[in-house]
Amino acid sequence: MPFQGFGFALWGSGSFRELEEKLQLLIDAGYTHVEVEPSGLDVYLGGRVNQAQLTRLADVLDKYGDQLGYTLHLPGQVNLFDLADQEMHERLLRSGLEVGKAIGAESMAYHPGWRPTPPAGTSLPMFELMAREREVLLPLADEVARWGGHIAIETWIDTSYAGYSYALWPEMLATQVETSDHPAVGVCLDVMHLYIASRWYGFDFIQGVARLAPLTTHFHMGDTYGIMDFSGREDPALGQGDLALPPGWGDIPFDELFSQFDFPKCSVFMLELRQRFIANLDEILSESKRLAGLRSAA
Repeated sequence: MPFQGFGFALWGSGSFRELEEKLQLLIDAGYTHVEVEPSGLDVYLGGRVNQAQLTRLADVLDKYGDQLGYTLHLPGQVNLFDLADQEMHERLLRSGLEVGKAIGAESMAYHPGWRPTPPAGTSLPMFELMAREREVLLPLADEVARWGGHIAIETWIDTSYAGYSYALWPEMLATQVETSDHPAVGVCLDVMHLYIASRWYGFDFIQGVARLAPLTTHFHMGDTYGIMDFSGREDPALGQGDLALPPGWGDIPFDELFSQFDFPKCSVFMLELRQRFIANLDEILSESKRLAGLRSAA
């Protein structure tokens, strides 16, 4: 089995007690890793780290550190293409990296730059915006590498709050990572995002995975139906949106994916699901292990 661990992303926890309860549930079910998204705990305020809350977060995670490894989702509000408020976005990104270092995050998922509404950034070509993003990311990647972490640029979809990004397209995301040419910068393969983008924009999903697999250092695994939704409501009954269902509940061809491709730089099978599916931890882990073993069984 190519993966050294299986993780579950926790987000939306409104208290440290709730976070501890969820961590224990994951340990009891046999998970080895957790992805932390701490915005609900007021760890970030005004683009800076709230040190008191970060200390509490680090203390809680340290209690379980002998049983769990940690990854981090960097602040989703960061947009390095927003040139009108560039200082704030860079400061918030640095704050996220500070949190990653404090909790010992093995990898950190980073949302790529996306075009904001006019007039910010609209006159610049995409490749210039990508170059500006690299100018910010690469010095930060040097710092991250020194403490053993890495930044993973996430595959993207258009949403109700964020617009068009180069990372909708596997070739452009691969180009950004390859041009960065840094050992601490890779791809976060959000399989749901890639599947929805492939259906909406008209490229081949499996070919997209093939392009990104050698560059993938982090996963976001979950299922959906590939139907774009711009309302922000996301409707499971209609199959619309980034539904973050357990693998096998939607129609992403996971068996084909995991029987065809290796992910040599990615060691953790990280599930990013709606938090209600914590009620299904056992069956989700069993299916994840089955999928992860398909390549070696082939």
